[in-house]
This record gives sequence, C-alpha cells and structure tokens, in this order.
Amino acid sequence: MQPAPPLDVAEELKRIRKELGRRKRAPLRIIIASDPERPVRTLVIPRALPKIAAGIATGVVLFALVSSVTSLRLGALVGDLQVKVGSMVRAAEEVARHPVPAASASVPMALPGAVRRPSGQEGRFELELVNTGEQLEVRFDLTTGEPDAATYKRLRHFMRCQRTGAETPIDPRLIDLLYRLSQRTRQRIQVVSGFRAPMFSTADLSYHTRGMAADIRIPGMTPLMVRDLAESMGVGGLGYYPTSQFVHVDVRTERVRWIDYGHDKGDGEGREHGADQDGQK
Repeated sequence: MQPAPPLDVAEELKRIRKELGRRKRAPLRIIIASDPERPVRTLVIPRALPKIAAGIATGVVLFALVSSVTSLRLGALVGDLQVKVGSMVRAAEEVARHPVPAASASVPMALPGAVRRPSGQEGRFELELVNTGEQLEVRFDLTTGEPDAATYKRLRHFMRCQRTGAETPIDPRLIDLLYRLSQRTRQRIQVVSGFRAPMFSTADLSYHTRGMAADIRIPGMTPLMVRDLAESMGVGGLGYYPTSQFVHVDVRTERVRWIDYGHDKGDGEGREHGADQDGQK
C-alpha cells in the first residue's frame, strides 16, 4: 500500500475559498416568537428587497420634485397669460371709451381735422424701418405739418406696431421732429419702433401708443451723438439706450430725460421707457 501524497495546504485553501464564493448568500430571516404557546414563525426576506425598496423610494422623491418644478413653471406661465389678457382687456376698454371717428375713403383719420393738400413749401425726408428694411420718402407741407393723403397712408403703415401690425394716427409734431433731425444730419432716419399696441406696453397711455414717439438710430452717428443732437433741439421726451443702441424721442410738452442700460431691449421688451411726473411714458 502506497502512502498518501502530501497535502498541498495552499491549494486546498484556494479551493475552499472558491467554493465558499460560489455559495449563495442566505436570505434575511426574521424570527417571531412572541407567543410561547405557538410555534416560532420565520419571515424570509430576499436580500435584494431593501435595495429595491430604496430604488422605489428614490424614484418617488424624484417624481415629486419634477412635479413641483413643473407646477411652478405652469403657474408662472398662467400668471403671465393673465397679465397679457388683462392688458388686452384694458386696451379694448380704452378704445371703447375713445373711439376713432369714421373716416371717408379718401381722407385718412390721422391728424386733427381733415388732411389737406399741401398749400405751402414741401419738406422731404427718408425713413428706414430697422426690423424689415422698408424705406419711405415722406413729403409734407412745412406750413401745416401735414403730408398728403397718399403719403400719410404709407406713413401710418410704416410706423405700425411690429408685433400686431396695428396702426394709429401719427402726431404731426413727430413728423416735423423727424424731418428736422434728418435736415440737421443729412441722413435717413432709422426707426427701431414707432407705434406700440397698448397690450405690449407696460405704461398707461404710453407715448408710443399715441403716435407721439419713436425709437431711432441715425447712420454714421453713435446713440450718444443722436441724444446730444436731440437735446440741442429741445426734444420733450428723450431716452438714451446705449446698450440697445437707440434713442427714444417723443413730442410731449414737458422736458423728461432718462438713461436705460438694459440689454437687447426691443419693441415692447422689458420696462417701458422712462416715466414722467404723471407716471406716463
């Protein structure tokens, strides 16, 4: 009888560890022995159950957070919609209180009284609409400040609201102001914004909504140069927008000045142009 080969301890330990590693981990067991007259009860819980429960709880929390954020955004959108609807209702009420008289087919209702044919020296200047590139030559009577009917019709459309396409009567004093700016600079006046529909104005009775204001640029001149020129001409309302690169001019009777460094403020964007003492803009 041959003697048994010597035992390789290292190899044996390696084999035992491998077998132990292949064994499944025993499930969690909860033993209940509260009543001595009843047999012991055992609840078996899979070891993966706590991880599954934690995953479900995490999913519920994430869903709740997403729902909260969505609710907040919907609330903000609804609030913004309510503000716009309120502005439109107020604008409709304002139009109802101050209806525009019916105009004949040949005479546009733009200026106080009927538009008359030019009776004196004729003034001419050119406008360019920044948003569309449209150009218009304006001809008007220097004595009365009134353009002829055909020119006035085109001017009303040119100065329309860029958001709605709505038009409004243009104050003759604004026409004269733009003419004088063009004469002083010998340049075409670039219009960023003319008429602005009331629902897109944050001010009550804005001068833009009354056909009395324009946001302008002049080729070859910085906004600061345009502002200083308008200042020297005694413009009533004068706003300087160095970041957005335009100057607001209007023909109010009082002298009001402001500077706004807001970024990318276009027609109807952001806070309305500076307020005067009565809160009008």
